[in-house]
Amino acid sequence: MGIKSFTTLLLFVSIFAYFIPIKKPEKSQAEKDLPQVIFEKPIMYTLNDRSIYRVVIAEHAVKYQNRDEMFNADITLKNQDATKEFNSENLKADKIIKKGDIYTLTNNVKYKRDKFVKLDTDHLIYDDINKIAKNNKPFDGIYNEHIFKGTNLYLDINNDNIKAENAHFEIDMKKN
Repeated sequence: MGIKSFTTLLLFVSIFAYFIPIKKPEKSQAEKDLPQVIFEKPIMYTLNDRSIYRVVIAEHAVKYQNRDEMFNADITLKNQDATKEFNSENLKADKIIKKGDIYTLTNNVKYKRDKFVKLDTDHLIYDDINKIAKNNKPFDGIYNEHIFKGTNLYLDINNDNIKAENAHFEIDMKKN
């Protein structure tokens, strides 16, 4: 009698379990966003029909589906516009995330454009197409060999404009 009621109960539990809908577990964001390629100590060159216009040197570089991440990276962007009077721009940071032509630089960021502009900050967003650098953090800089400090930087490389909030500009009168 006990075995018969146990098997009947087991039959009803299995029939009930059969009709319970089963959901597929959703993949976590980490599983969806797996790296496609990982580089150790890469040196990468970007070429066009005239010359090399981008050089990337990094400690590590990781390529994802929609972005690139570089660690302890140094990026040199050569001038491609003959109407502009500068040779290159240099972006350096502990971490650089590149989505399309937008670079997001974080931690120990250093931006340099020949001897014209040098910036030190902790965060910078650089648009390579529009040639605009901006941030919302404090920065220290040198502009034409004069000291420039402030927050909320906006640097338009095309028009040679620089704007900032809480700006402090010290002109060295000893220089020409």
